[in-house]
Amino acid sequence: MRKLNSLKSILTLTIIGFSFHSFAQGDVSALIKSGPADAAKLANAYLNPFFKGLGFGMNSGWYNSAKAKNLGKFDIRIQGTAAFVPESDQTFNFNALGLSNKTRLRNPNSTLSPTAFGANSPGPEVVLYDNNNQEVSSFNLPDGSGIKFVPSPQIQVTVGLIKNTDVSLRYSPKLELGGFGSLQVIGFGIKHEITELLLPGKTEKVIPVDIAVAFGYNQTTYDYKVALADQVNDDPSRRNTDLNQRIEGKFSGYTFDAIISKKLLFFTPFLSVGYNTAKTELGLLGQYIVKTAAPTLANPLPNSPDKFTTFTDPVKFDQKDISGIRSSVGFSLHLAIFRLYGAYSIGEYSAFTGGIGIGIGK
Repeated sequence: MRKLNSLKSILTLTIIGFSFHSFAQGDVSALIKSGPADAAKLANAYLNPFFKGLGFGMNSGWYNSAKAKNLGKFDIRIQGTAAFVPESDQTFNFNALGLSNKTRLRNPNSTLSPTAFGANSPGPEVVLYDNNNQEVSSFNLPDGSGIKFVPSPQIQVTVGLIKNTDVSLRYSPKLELGGFGSLQVIGFGIKHEITELLLPGKTEKVIPVDIAVAFGYNQTTYDYKVALADQVNDDPSRRNTDLNQRIEGKFSGYTFDAIISKKLLFFTPFLSVGYNTAKTELGLLGQYIVKTAAPTLANPLPNSPDKFTTFTDPVKFDQKDISGIRSSVGFSLHLAIFRLYGAYSIGEYSAFTGGIGIGIGK
């Protein structure tokens, strides 16, 4: 193939917005020959830690204190989260995916393959067969990136409202990624301090800490239109046809948290516990024309109609990636108008968030 020469390369372009390179090795047309169901299972197994890590990272960094900002006070922060991929998600077992009999390993004893965030070494060789049990093609499953964490950046503005409440906004305009599609981020968070509700008028003496509840929602959308010259199209008679091949993705997540913190001069440590969830909706859309049968003596011509199959929208994901309890510990450091933030979170994945910012008022 040409630039986009694997299903992995096409789908992992979603990572471009987070400064990752493409991981291309195999042939998308070869993979789709096994049928959309097998292609989707293989792609999902390979990208699973990306979906989980991105979701966990998007849900991070909404707050670094239980204390709500005063009316009209604000801060602006730039931060990033690294969600660490556990060893169990750095490989997947080919035999555990439930693939069809047309998709087999050349060596049945070599069943483990790296995920996108696994080792930087090729996966086992896969052989694809047609309905007559003839070998159509073979390819190695893609190698991993060698990177053990999933990054997610955030730009956030937080403003104080009345009644011990502040709100946060995450937003970026649609970013064109120089031939790799476009990316946009939007999110909304709200935090309400409940310390005074617990013991009105006596909280500072009885409860010498700040307590709050918070909610955050984050959504990242990605769109990519495959250039005509790079589209998967094995049929020479339709080589110049625009098959509208594209990627459309939406990654969303939300978190509910209870927070406790204590301001110590310019340093504020905090603890939190809560529930978070993340969801992926991703599609490899358009028409994909691939050769799905080996040549035969009765019909040896390369343009034989029975050798080509058109798959429409062959790969789609609509799934919940993360759903469970998470806890965090961290701090904020205020030096005049400058801010420094840090936090470590534990849940289905663990993650570190760090950032800098500027702000006015408490």
